[in-house]
Amino acid sequence: MERSVLIHFDSATGEVRVEALGFEGLSCLDATQLFEEALGVVEGDRTYKDESAPQLRTTNSSQTRLRQ
Repeated sequence: MERSVLIHFDSATGEVRVEALGFEGLSCLDATQLFEEALGVVEGDRTYKDESAPQLRTTNSSQTRLRQ
């Protein structure tokens, strides 16, 4: 599958959204990081797609183990 980074602008609200398509796991974060920084997109508003779910679970459980 072809990988793409889409940037959505809402002219009515001024909202900017960066979307990654065709990436596996959390590799989308590397692909979108520079765009988000340049556009001022806040990381707290990030929404993950189903494709990243297995890696998110692994990352979260690893972080939990490290804190214990």
